[in-house]
Amino acid sequence: MVCERKLENMMAQEISLTFGPLEELKKIIANHPDRQFKLFLETDSNAEYMLLDYSGKETIFHSGLNYTIEGVVGNQADAAGYVECRYVTLNEDEQKVFKSVFKSWNSIDKRPTGLSSSIMAHSMKDDFEFLLINVWEDENTFMVWDNDQSNQMNQFGHDGNATPVVKTYRPM
Repeated sequence: MVCERKLENMMAQEISLTFGPLEELKKIIANHPDRQFKLFLETDSNAEYMLLDYSGKETIFHSGLNYTIEGVVGNQADAAGYVECRYVTLNEDEQKVFKSVFKSWNSIDKRPTGLSSSIMAHSMKDDFEFLLINVWEDENTFMVWDNDQSNQMNQFGHDGNATPVVKTYRPM
């Protein structure tokens, strides 16, 4: 999904995210040619940009959105598709259920239809914050899953809210 590395290399990796105007993010990319970046355009507004640093190096961003990758499902080399970022806040019991659901996706028949790949990342600054980066075949397959009553990931909220924070992007 976010990089062309083999799955084994992704497991110990750290990622960082930042958001901003396209021109500023392009400057960051140009000023740090040693990094591995992926630039995304938010689908709802077509005006918000996200920059992901998957170099595994200490972050250069000030956003505080730094994560350790805890799990990978699917083919991470396939960066095309519809990208969903799902932010959740989980207590210890919820973390066990969340991780179990994610781990079940290793089995193709348990994986949501249309899900190409997924990364489960854990916040480096907040033990209860998680980020799920899902790559879908297209927007329709994501929407069907997101609105499905049996979608187990919809049971997890964010920061005291009953629902997760979900943002969708297209790679640039």
